[in-house]
Amino acid sequence: MSQAFSDHFDALIKQVTKGAFLTTKGRFNPMTIGWCQLGIIWNRQVCTVLVRKSRFSYGLMMDSPSFCVSIPETGTMADALAFCGSRSGRDVDKAKEANLAPLTLIAGESPGVEGCTNHLVCRKLFWADSDLSRMDPSIIDRYYNTNQALPDGDPHVIFFGEILKV
Repeated sequence: MSQAFSDHFDALIKQVTKGAFLTTKGRFNPMTIGWCQLGIIWNRQVCTVLVRKSRFSYGLMMDSPSFCVSIPETGTMADALAFCGSRSGRDVDKAKEANLAPLTLIAGESPGVEGCTNHLVCRKLFWADSDLSRMDPSIIDRYYNTNQALPDGDPHVIFFGEILKV
């Protein structure tokens, strides 16, 4: 790995809460995410992202051996983030409509989003369903009880990726 995520941690965390793009190998379909976790697991630098099973990106994540989190500079790309967070790749070509292009960072791995200042290219290590029966009730009340796409509350699947390149 060329650099540790810790070299960029403050910038990454500051912007991720305002939005970042999640992309996979295969179909270039940027999904806006606002949750991301960075840390050391299994003695590896790891990025975890959460995707609901009802989302089009869930199938792309399941089919791809890698993913990329592309983080724009704070205050930029707000329109593209909003568009990609409010439209489904089932219905529209989000990359085309938001004028986003793929950026190859590692040959053969998931592309990033051109124009972003930071990218985390990750190899998928593990994924697990969220178990709402084990979750703090206040989190369930806020994120899983109302207006969900699936009858089970549409819990997220947590994807763990080893960071190959920052």
